[in-house]
Amino acid sequence: MWSVEPAAVLASAGAEAAISAETAAAAAAAAPALTATTPMGGDPDSIAFSAALNACGVGYLGVVAEHVGQRSAFAGAQTMAAGVSEATEVLRAATVALGG
Repeated sequence: MWSVEPAAVLASAGAEAAISAETAAAAAAAAPALTATTPMGGDPDSIAFSAALNACGVGYLGVVAEHVGQRSAFAGAQTMAAGVSEATEVLRAATVALGG
């Protein structure tokens, strides 16, 4: 037997959405530092190292964006699940009330 508490599921969805927003904001705030390093010197090694750091920063921001997208999708799925559960319960109660 399944037992779903729509309010609890919606609370979890809200938490996931808040975490997504917080993560996205933190990544946006850190983006300049992660992607705009400058070489410490004019030598080829410094230039290459700075480019590698910037590339790592871009890669990290891509992973964070994917993570935010997945958490947001999960929050949406939880919201939908809570609604479906609530609607199903209403239909079940109506069926019982009608003698079904």
